[in-house]
Amino acid sequence: MSRETLDLMLELNHRELETQVALQCAPLLTGLKISNLLTVSKAHRNEVIRLFRDTAVSCFLLYESEEKVTFLLYSREKLERYLRQKDVRELMEHFGYQGMALGLILRKVALRYGAHMEEKADFPHEIGLLLGYPTKDVSGFIENEGKNFLYIGYWKVYSDLSECMRVFAGYNWAREKVIQMFSGGMGVRNILNCYH
Repeated sequence: MSRETLDLMLELNHRELETQVALQCAPLLTGLKISNLLTVSKAHRNEVIRLFRDTAVSCFLLYESEEKVTFLLYSREKLERYLRQKDVRELMEHFGYQGMALGLILRKVALRYGAHMEEKADFPHEIGLLLGYPTKDVSGFIENEGKNFLYIGYWKVYSDLSECMRVFAGYNWAREKVIQMFSGGMGVRNILNCYH
């Protein structure tokens, strides 16, 4: 991140919802990523839903605790297309998602994620697929129990480091761009409209 962008980021009010969205979801806002997790204070729950209503980004409440909420924000068309890829579909089937529509997948993931957050179950690794991570990296993470990775960026890399570095560079560009646009007075919906 450039010094100029870092200075702009430090000037932002990190308690405001749109600032949190801009910082956590820049690659999604710019169309480079198919989905993103967004965790915010429970007080912002309805505001998040309103913010993404009637936009190119769908909003699914994944988990709600006493203090926080976690949403899966996603581009429906891109996520559905990604989930239809043969290797992704096969790994999702391995996780127990045979022939399910996206809505059913999200509900099942929410149940599993909730059980994990309440310390009743292991982490549902299918979330990595919903976030668009390469199948070999999701499988590699499971097989290696999170160790022996080649690199840590937006996820732990176990295969095709050069391709992942290219993707990470795009995500970093998106973060810089969104911070600059947001600092210049553009809101999240305006930024979305520029790229979707």
